[in-house]
Amino acid sequence: GQSVRRIRYYSDKGLLPPSDRSAGNYRIYSEADVARLDLIRALREAGVGLAAIARLLARRLTLSDVLSARLDVLEAEISAKRRMAAVLRATLRLPNPADDDLRRLWTMANVSNRQMQALLEQFVDRIADGAKMDAQWRQRMIETSVPELPDDPTPEQVVAWTDLAGMLEDEDFGHQLQAQMAAFWNGALDSDAYREASLRAYEAVQTAIAANQSPTGREGQAIASAWLIESARAMGRVPDGAFLDWHFAQYDNQSGRMGRYRQLLAVLRGDVDTAASDRAWSWLNAALHALPSARP
Repeated sequence: GQSVRRIRYYSDKGLLPPSDRSAGNYRIYSEADVARLDLIRALREAGVGLAAIARLLARRLTLSDVLSARLDVLEAEISAKRRMAAVLRATLRLPNPADDDLRRLWTMANVSNRQMQALLEQFVDRIADGAKMDAQWRQRMIETSVPELPDDPTPEQVVAWTDLAGMLEDEDFGHQLQAQMAAFWNGALDSDAYREASLRAYEAVQTAIAANQSPTGREGQAIASAWLIESARAMGRVPDGAFLDWHFAQYDNQSGRMGRYRQLLAVLRGDVDTAASDRAWSWLNAALHALPSARP
């Protein structure tokens, strides 16, 4: 199944030396050489380079080494082609796509997950500047917020990836969060107590929603009051009207650009239902608005 020219080429490269030569200087090959040629052909069809084949035949590499290396390359190529297909689909979904659209999406789709994590870590460092954030909280923030683009992304995930990168590089967004972090990490915060209070409030709200309780009813008011008192205690603040206003501002912020960030993360993670969490915090915010101290 190989041409004479190809066999001579392999021979000249030292991959297939003849077992013997005839009186007329023709190359003579044995059955073992035919098996060697079959191996070379299989490796070439799998995309393995001649240099790697030479090292394998000289037994400086094992077959497992060669095939593993080729598989890694092949899977990377497949992933790159899938990503390019997703970029093309995302671009074609735009009305009247232009050169800049393709260039922007393609550039961002080729940002690796490691590069995006580095971008997020730099962003967290910027917004934590001036805030007394503990290292454990910072690490948890990164772990729960870092975007990851799947190997075989959908067009929606390519767009989400691009938008998230833009948000992490947006200075106005960074300044907004920096101010929020400075107010939250005021030096009096007990982060563990705040986290536990948040979890208790969230679970209580989920139970109340499942029981069809109103945020303005007795149960809703009890949950809101407990959350206000416990969160104030954890932050070293007084559960008064000013602290309520801080909560309302936090909710507005979380529903704004931070809410958009969470939505984009959900798209990348393939989460089809993120409404439960949003509904819980919306319910709690309504309950806080109904507290007597929140009324004008």
